[in-house]
Amino acid sequence: MMQDSLARALGGLKGARMDDVAAEEIRKRLQLAWTERAAMRRPSRFVVPGFARAFAVAALVVLVAFSTMRASADSALYGARVAVEDALVSFQSDPVEYLSQLYTERLEEAARFDATGNALAASRARSAQGDALRLLNQISPEPEQSPEPSASTVITLPSPSPTPETSASPTESPSSAPTPTPPPTIVRTPTPKPATPSPMPTPKPTTTTTKPSLTPTPTPMSVHAYGYVLYADGTAVDGACVSTSLDGICVAGSIKGRVDLQFAAKKGQTITLYVRNYDAARGGTLHGKVTVTVGGPEVALGTITLR
Repeated sequence: MMQDSLARALGGLKGARMDDVAAEEIRKRLQLAWTERAAMRRPSRFVVPGFARAFAVAALVVLVAFSTMRASADSALYGARVAVEDALVSFQSDPVEYLSQLYTERLEEAARFDATGNALAASRARSAQGDALRLLNQISPEPEQSPEPSASTVITLPSPSPTPETSASPTESPSSAPTPTPPPTIVRTPTPKPATPSPMPTPKPTTTTTKPSLTPTPTPMSVHAYGYVLYADGTAVDGACVSTSLDGICVAGSIKGRVDLQFAAKKGQTITLYVRNYDAARGGTLHGKVTVTVGGPEVALGTITLR
């Protein structure tokens, strides 16, 4: 009986018409509830302004560039640093000075890592040092030569030849006067006049002109110089800087203590080479020098000790 009553009640509601005001109110409530539900399901997103993204990218680029240019030989960014430094050579007003400074810095860096026992980092620094030396040789291939006295021409002047003295010929003495005859017979014999000798012509001195002998000026030739660089305790020096002036541009370097370099010089010319190397364990930069005279295409420098 309850089921029949409920069915009749539902049938009556189906045919009944809802009031317009109540229907509008229900419609607004449903629309508001649907909007709130959609807003709750939508994920919240944080929007970054465009200028903030640009600033972040610029800061990241600056940070990477600073880290690269400050990277040491034991860093993974060292290769990028060497490439950037080598690429900046063409933008320098004085590329020779810039490359000389790079060579010195990499030489000292290699010595520092050798002293600490980091062989890999020292090898990287020496490789970068070789790149700087190669670029330096491309820009200024001729090594600096020490000043030399200009060759003078030796002229041998002829010694004055002695003038032959003219010997005076003796004057003939007149013949003796005739003996007078006895008084009874006076015969006058004419006295002969003494013969006056004709003067001998004075011989002219012959002057011998000796042509001056000219000493040929020596011409420059290619010279190969070799030697060894050691510390005071006899340890071989690796990566020492060899220059032709005190604290000048490095024209060569030592490898396991041996120095080999080529330069142009004249026979008899005196060459002075300066050697320096940085070693933190031995107190900083040590110096040495050697002076040799060029006698041929091979010049032995001997042993150069750094102190």
